[in-house]
Amino acid sequence: MLTNRTDPTWRFEILRGRQGFDVLRPRWQALVDGLPNSTYLQQPGWIGSYLDAIARPDETFYFVAASRGTELGGVLVLKRSAGLQAWLKPEVEMVTGEHMVLADLVGDVRDRSLWPAMLDWLVRQRSMRWAVLRLPAVAASSVLGQVLPALGTPRCLRTTRTRSAWLDCSRDLAHATQSVSKSFHQNLNRLTRRAQSMGTLGYQTVTAPQALEQALEQFLGVESSGWKKDSGTAIALDPVLVAFYRRLVNEFGTRGACRINLLTLDGVTIAAQFGLVSDRQLNLLKIGYSQEHASIAPGNLAMRHTIEQVCADPSLDRLSFVTHPPWAHLWKPHLTPVDSVSLFPPTPVGRVAHALSGWRQEHRARHAEGAVETTVGAPGPRVPA
Repeated sequence: MLTNRTDPTWRFEILRGRQGFDVLRPRWQALVDGLPNSTYLQQPGWIGSYLDAIARPDETFYFVAASRGTELGGVLVLKRSAGLQAWLKPEVEMVTGEHMVLADLVGDVRDRSLWPAMLDWLVRQRSMRWAVLRLPAVAASSVLGQVLPALGTPRCLRTTRTRSAWLDCSRDLAHATQSVSKSFHQNLNRLTRRAQSMGTLGYQTVTAPQALEQALEQFLGVESSGWKKDSGTAIALDPVLVAFYRRLVNEFGTRGACRINLLTLDGVTIAAQFGLVSDRQLNLLKIGYSQEHASIAPGNLAMRHTIEQVCADPSLDRLSFVTHPPWAHLWKPHLTPVDSVSLFPPTPVGRVAHALSGWRQEHRARHAEGAVETTVGAPGPRVPA
């Protein structure tokens, strides 16, 4: 293992593939269990679920492990896809995707020496060739999101990719929804009365490991109803995704960190939410509702129950929507920026990759500005006389 020039107390190594994950996992779990504010993104079970269910044969995984003495202090998970392009322009990136929207560095956010030391070592090591290190989904509130600005990396391209929506549930329901419009509140009350006139409306949260499997089936059933089934995007239609969510139930359910919320009408599930708990926050990874019951907006009714439940739970302070879905604006959430960051080493190939990526980013920005100007300057529709 190489030392580093930034902080010689850190030692680094790279473990590869599933075998490397299995070797590292016990120490990784001990590290996360000892962190004061660890998140589900830092859990080895999060990455393990990806490896078991989603990972493709052409993907190579690298686990960059940082230690001080015999104690593990940090883990950065990276992957690389095979192919000619990967050989010509070697890139490594953090593990993200449609069902793994965010990613983070595993480590204590209070230790600001970890990331500079790790980056310094990554530049100098030779066992993992790279010209671009992509961090495609860095939330400002994450460990990486807090240490990156302080580093001031010169060869870095950064753009705000999206936002993550969340509600402050540290007090009561009225406080959490204080910015929600009066008309939306009134509509929810009206829809609740309509639903109750149709039958017995119920809401439950399933957390017991022995009950989560059945609750997952109910979630998958309602999530695959309506347009998602017709468009082929429902989880239940993809065995790979079903396996992924089963692994999450197994990994986080035994730790008391998986929650499936169910809204029922006469015992039939009409809305469901799949969530993971960490750092005093319920993170809603996926939601679904019955299209047959769209007239009572079961998704919104379930969300109000969930917000109220999170507010009443002394172990929780926030409810995260993880992404910023189109319907989130109804609840007037707080928004956390999520950036896409690319880092380049001070090598000839790294400098070329930096220049080319910078040119592409500037070209896309100019193209977007031109599209906006064209839209604004275009003549509007004719108004009939």
